[in-house]
Amino acid sequence: MDIWTKLRRFEFLGEFVRRVDTDEADQNPEADQNPRVVALTFDDGPNPPYTNQILDVLDRYRIKATFFVVGRNVERHPETARLVLSKGHELGNHSYSHTRMIFKSPAFVRSEVERTDRLLRGLGVTRETHFRPPYGRKMLILPYIIARMHKKNIMWDVDSTDYEVFDPETIVKRVLRCVRPGSIILLHDGEGDRSHTVTAIGMLIEDLRKEGYEFRTVSELIS
Repeated sequence: MDIWTKLRRFEFLGEFVRRVDTDEADQNPEADQNPRVVALTFDDGPNPPYTNQILDVLDRYRIKATFFVVGRNVERHPETARLVLSKGHELGNHSYSHTRMIFKSPAFVRSEVERTDRLLRGLGVTRETHFRPPYGRKMLILPYIIARMHKKNIMWDVDSTDYEVFDPETIVKRVLRCVRPGSIILLHDGEGDRSHTVTAIGMLIEDLRKEGYEFRTVSELIS
């Protein structure tokens, strides 16, 4: 396990979420919620046409997901970002420029977060926006700034590796091997050709449903 993987699993400050523990619900026979729930999350968009295609797949299965968007991409494709929101999905903050936020000044980090927050509010987002650090890199300054801004730092416990694996079946197998109740699953709709992710999504949803899983946004999963 490399140093960055270790750091993704640890944080000194603020609210840090990799996965939600649903064991308590699993042990309560009177619970009215299925403990086998997961959150699908998509990073780096909006990125037409792939974001739109992912939305079509999610519509087909009547599933809501969380999209951690990059501010500069929201500026380039505001209509796609509005479409994500209009379909009932959750928008999260993934910084403005998708720069690695290590060894950066507090002023730079705050600017990256606030600039994207303003864009999201301009789209009509009124609720709290969660944050996900670019590349999962955070160190000390970023968690401090996020804590001061009263945001939750949302990571993941299942990495689909769709940024380096381009075979849909391999992506699905990777997720199924690692997933468990309460998982937050990392996928991507941005940064290039995501046709393999589009194909994998439908396969993944069907396989997870066969295993009894339901799907929530990150905010729903946390709550």
